[in-house]
Amino acid sequence: VNPPDPSSGSPSFASLEPARYAMGDTRRFAERMNLIAMEPRGDLSSTGYAMANPGEEYLVLQPDETAGPFTVTLEPYTYSVQWHSVGRRETKGAGKVTVEDHKSTSFTAPFAEAGPAALHLRRIGR
Repeated sequence: VNPPDPSSGSPSFASLEPARYAMGDTRRFAERMNLIAMEPRGDLSSTGYAMANPGEEYLVLQPDETAGPFTVTLEPYTYSVQWHSVGRRETKGAGKVTVEDHKSTSFTAPFAEAGPAALHLRRIGR
């Protein structure tokens, strides 16, 4: 494929690379989740950005450039915890979290560099 001529006003291939990476990361998350059962639930997170099937699975975006803590209101179960750094495109497992009562639980991204991150929680066990 011949790259577009910049003088034609077409964006360069390199300028589109971040969008391609974001689409690939989004697809990988979608393949691991039961998206059909989830719905937007910004009310469950202090960030205002959450997809959830309460008590089963949650995907929360922390969009800030800072790595400050945020809360997610969870049903009382045990969940596996996985983080994804949006900027670095790095995914890390973070063990599990057990919630005893229906309450807000605080989370902070585990990455050395601050920046937007996604938190994926999936219920384990019954």
